[in-house]
Amino acid sequence: MADKNYYEILEVFPAATLEDIETSYRMLLYKYHPDHNPDRAEWAHQMTSLVVESFQCLSDPERRKLHNFQIYCPMKRQAAERKFFFFQGKKKKQWEDARARFGAGVALYAKQKTKAMLKFQEAVSMWPQFPEALYNIGLCLVDMKKYVEARSYFHRVQEMNAADQEIKRTIRRLDELKG
Repeated sequence: MADKNYYEILEVFPAATLEDIETSYRMLLYKYHPDHNPDRAEWAHQMTSLVVESFQCLSDPERRKLHNFQIYCPMKRQAAERKFFFFQGKKKKQWEDARARFGAGVALYAKQKTKAMLKFQEAVSMWPQFPEALYNIGLCLVDMKKYVEARSYFHRVQEMNAADQEIKRTIRRLDELKG
């Protein structure tokens, strides 16, 4: 998941050319430079660092493709609700445990992708038909540049709901990323 949208930081559109990105980068460096903001030096330093980080990502074609994927294919943060009958207490408990693991994975995702992936995998081992957890495992694998494995997880999600247009777009974007 892209925690930061580098296009927004650089104030350019996703279709921006490298020249557009460089122009905006130079303009924003000037705007946020600590010398031009002496009364807010720490803020200016943070903003300058963010602009530099954004430029480094968007000026590198491979990193830019990955960033685009992360923006357009965000992590699933919530599991769909499931209903259980009174006599399905054991299944309901399994689901609640799986959903708790999923929630732990969501909480870890931004900072610790490997641990997050393990939590999503635990959720799937408890509830094999858990499309949101399978999808998020795929995202973790994309971040690790394990595209073939990621694709297999996305296909498992697609098998659960063949009409889901979002997963079809995700697979298409993954194919573009692998390029």
